[in-house]
Amino acid sequence: MSSEQRNKVSLIGAILVLIGVALLLKQMHILDINGKKLLWIALAVYGGATVTRSFWYNVRHKIFWGSLCFFTGILFTMKEYGLVHGSAPMFLPAALVIFGFSFFVLFIFNVRDWHLLIPSFLFLGLGTALMLTELRMLYAEQVWHVVRDYWPVALILMGGAMVLRKRSA
Repeated sequence: MSSEQRNKVSLIGAILVLIGVALLLKQMHILDINGKKLLWIALAVYGGATVTRSFWYNVRHKIFWGSLCFFTGILFTMKEYGLVHGSAPMFLPAALVIFGFSFFVLFIFNVRDWHLLIPSFLFLGLGTALMLTELRMLYAEQVWHVVRDYWPVALILMGGAMVLRKRSA
């Protein structure tokens, strides 16, 4: 068994221990937590631990999915505790922002992968604009007009980044 497999088992084991402690504290009426809250907290802990371990052991392929788990778990945990008030239409913009942050964390892992900033900023920008329309700070028609007219810029940026990346390699 490789050291990475041993670490994977211990991470899942640690999360199971945390879930068990939380459920025991609930049974003893010390902690008020339901299954949904526990699920989102566990997802955030798993994602955070995966990203941390990926940085620690220099394993790139787990950073993106770990970041997705972490940010999604944080968002839904905050929603469960009433810190974020959102409706169903707010989840698409939130998902886009989460994808943007996940690409950004992947860029932070290796700053020479500057091309990852393009999808990061595209997802963050579109998600933020859609979120602002849901909050009625921007008009949806204006946002969709800009997206409809300028979406080819995203193709140009991504294609240009691919060309420049191949040339510098």
